[in-house]
Amino acid sequence: MITMLEDLRSDTALLNTALNYWKQRNHSVDSLADAIRFPMTKTDLRKAYRHFNRALDYYSFKYNDRTISQLKNAGGFRLVRKINIANKIIAYDQFNNDAILNIAFQYNKFYENVVLLRNKAFVQETINKIHEKYQNEIPSDEANSWIDSMINKNTPPYSIADQTVFFFEFKNALLAFRKDFSNMDWGYDHLLQMQVELIELISKEYRLE
Repeated sequence: MITMLEDLRSDTALLNTALNYWKQRNHSVDSLADAIRFPMTKTDLRKAYRHFNRALDYYSFKYNDRTISQLKNAGGFRLVRKINIANKIIAYDQFNNDAILNIAFQYNKFYENVVLLRNKAFVQETINKIHEKYQNEIPSDEANSWIDSMINKNTPPYSIADQTVFFFEFKNALLAFRKDFSNMDWGYDHLLQMQVELIELISKEYRLE
């Protein structure tokens, strides 16, 4: 139970970090979607490029199953004599390996679709150079002329009509990706609640700090 507590506290810290990260990233997703207008001006395009660094960055959470794996390998959860705790640990393990994995798999499909359409609507070379210089930070206003110069230099070989279609498809996919986050948000909020309840229950039942 001591190592179980260590695992749960580690999971809680990592999950809180992930939730804070997603909150920031979703803000950039919203900003990126707002920048895409019809018709698309160069100012709009620059605004869109500025938010790519965070908007389509991907961060996932995986729980620490060290102690749970040991319990399974030792002949199930019979080693845990307190039935209420054993049942909660089993439920926690099942939720991670069922609901959380399914939600992440579905969310990843939305993400892959957005990335595929991004490569039609935007120039990856420009995205890469901005990322190399600013990593996951949003470029300051001082970078505007530099970004404009790359936009002018790297013009996609499409007609204005085709580009408009690509931007429309990308924005639709981006908004669908953003909306599907509600499923992930529910899953991880529920998971965090399970972690907190397990920590409190184990600490109380086994008198551990």
